[in-house]
Amino acid sequence: MIVLDANVLVALLDPGDVHHELAESLLREHVDDRKVVSVLSMAEFLVHPAMYGTIETAVQSVALIGVEVLPLPASDASGLATTRARSRLKMPDAVVLHTAQSVHGAIMTLDQDLARAATLVGLPTVGLSAGSEEPTPMGKGGTPCGTDVS
Repeated sequence: MIVLDANVLVALLDPGDVHHELAESLLREHVDDRKVVSVLSMAEFLVHPAMYGTIETAVQSVALIGVEVLPLPASDASGLATTRARSRLKMPDAVVLHTAQSVHGAIMTLDQDLARAATLVGLPTVGLSAGSEEPTPMGKGGTPCGTDVS
């Protein structure tokens, strides 16, 4: 399972985004993988469509690429606070990290800080790797090449 950061969806649906082609490529490479996004990340992605009255189109686009929106249960509050405190990430990125830890998934992100935090807790990343502007390749079964997730 791959947990998407909002920035992947933003880049995917904005042809002018500097990472648009990378987002398209990453999602093409992982078309058969289960992809999820937390409800908070989905809301973060929907801010600009809300400004321009295109929320319905944005929601439909996410559904068309097979991304499932996961709830953020109230019972996750303590774990989420702990994740944010330990990682020092801003709350939206801490939610992505916490969600990936909860579902034992990889993180697809275009954010080096989030990729670095994921690496520190042993989660695989797809997209930009920690400290790199180059995408992280994934092997069969959703495991980044050269990463042992056992």
